[in-house]
Amino acid sequence: MLWPIVLPFKITFCIVAGFVTAAVLLSPLFKWKLGKTVLVSVFIGLLAFAPICAGIGSILDSRRFGVFHYDTYSEVQDFRIERYLPPKAREITLDKSAMGHRAKYSITFDELTEYLDALWIKSNGRSAVPRDQLNDGEKETSDRFEHRFEGLDWAMPETALHFHSPVQSDGGGADYFFDAKTNTVFQHAGYW
Repeated sequence: MLWPIVLPFKITFCIVAGFVTAAVLLSPLFKWKLGKTVLVSVFIGLLAFAPICAGIGSILDSRRFGVFHYDTYSEVQDFRIERYLPPKAREITLDKSAMGHRAKYSITFDELTEYLDALWIKSNGRSAVPRDQLNDGEKETSDRFEHRFEGLDWAMPETALHFHSPVQSDGGGADYFFDAKTNTVFQHAGYW
């Protein structure tokens, strides 16, 4: 759940530690008292930590979240997304966020069902909700799934077949809406 702030925290920690170290090492050059230098530099580092971390997080988030386009699965290179994305997906558009992603891609019905069957076999019965209770393959109308893709300029099909990944104990998982007319999947995944 806190994974998006780990990298900004580490980078900020290194910057603040570098600042304190530099101040301590430079203190004899400027004839500063060592104890006072340590206290003042640590205090400044603590005050500056949150704003620096927020700034670094903002810069990182602009590069790792948002809408991205990929030709193939191998270009995605994000383990959070790869665990729910079929390797045979093509022409992939991803809307990445800290707690999940939404995707649109081309794939055949057989490729999608083969991938999902393999996911369910791999889960080995550890899904929080059994597959037979999820109504896999049920037809959904656009008004029932359109809200999941709100804000994206994607033409939604009138009907789609709704499939599910195994559900993690914390509720994480993915929903797949397959449009048979265009061999397109609209995917919504959440992970904590």
